[in-house]
Amino acid sequence: MVEKANLNYATKIQELESRLEEAEQLIDTIKRGEVDAFAISRNNKSEIYTLETGDYAYRVLIEQFAEGAINVTEEGLIVYTNEYFCKLLNLSYEKVIGSSIFEFIHVDSAQEFHRLFKESLTGKSKGEIFLSDGVKIPVYISLTSLQPKLATVGIIITDLTNKKKNEQIILEYQKDLESKNIELIQRNADLASFAYIASHDLQEPLRKIQTFSARVLEKEYDNLSEKGKDHFRRMQVAAKRMQTLIEDLLVYSRTNLVDRKFVLTDLNEIIEDVKADLKEELTQKNAVIETHVTGLVSIIPFQFRQLLSNLINNSLKFSMPDQPPLININGEFTHGIDFRGEVISAEKIYYHISVTDNGIGFEQQYSEKIFDLFQRLHGKHDYQGTGIGLAIVKKIVENHNGIITAEGAVNKGATFNIYIPVQ
Repeated sequence: MVEKANLNYATKIQELESRLEEAEQLIDTIKRGEVDAFAISRNNKSEIYTLETGDYAYRVLIEQFAEGAINVTEEGLIVYTNEYFCKLLNLSYEKVIGSSIFEFIHVDSAQEFHRLFKESLTGKSKGEIFLSDGVKIPVYISLTSLQPKLATVGIIITDLTNKKKNEQIILEYQKDLESKNIELIQRNADLASFAYIASHDLQEPLRKIQTFSARVLEKEYDNLSEKGKDHFRRMQVAAKRMQTLIEDLLVYSRTNLVDRKFVLTDLNEIIEDVKADLKEELTQKNAVIETHVTGLVSIIPFQFRQLLSNLINNSLKFSMPDQPPLININGEFTHGIDFRGEVISAEKIYYHISVTDNGIGFEQQYSEKIFDLFQRLHGKHDYQGTGIGLAIVKKIVENHNGIITAEGAVNKGATFNIYIPVQ
């Protein structure tokens, strides 16, 4: 009885060993690529497994690849292509499969592709070439020999059409920028020439006109008719206005030409300097300047002195005739988000300066026009000036990468808001 049981166990062991040996042989043949399919018997039923089920996900990936993928023989014959490569060439699958890869290489890239293909037969190579479907198609190719498993070369093709278009756009922008920089340099040179002419050649004749007209009025006053005296006075006024215009234009041009050296500055000191410079004008109009300025701000000091001088002069010039000018100057650090109505970035920190007066004001529709060069809202006989002062202010603010806005109402004063970004 025991011997019979042992015999059964021995038979089963032999059967299991035989199956194990068959399984190992099957695995080895699968590894060597000698098997396309195999059957497994389970519950008296046979189930067929193909190697296609094993690499199905890989095949789907290659077919759905957003790049071209092909296999070519060592002679260049295309034995496999995915759909993307056919679409890239605008050809059907039948026109591509079985054709030579060399047929689809643009003549300008023939030599380079031959070099890359030769290198790939013994390893890997990559580079940029042009395919051809009637027009040049810029592509980047990566070639890999599939030896010894397959006597083919695998090639991945990346379309560079959009990349090249973007590069061309960037190149054109760069050329345009270079052209504008050259033009800007020329304009600055022209401004420098103008500044020299204005400070020498134009002012010298003006000084002579003023000197000789004053001398005639002094020496020949009794010999002139009333009409002649009036003409000379008009000439002197016109010459003085011309001199002021030239001086203002010089200041405007220099705001573009000077070195922009930023210094951490207390605006209170600059305000006191400006008040000292304008002491006579402030006293004459009984003007009062109230300030509330905190912190230090990085600015170009002498330009900001010009800015505040122009704004205070503007308040004095356009003050109400029946009441003393009151000018409030405030300065503090603030977040852009606190000024939702202004054209500034909500994420940045600014130094906000406001200059408010109780003068004649202006209609809000002119809030941008007043910063234009030579723009005047009033006649030259009503209010003196050249129409350049606020243009200079705006230019200085722009030199600080800042923004200036204006608010006003007729006979209710004006407010100028300046926002200087904090670095």
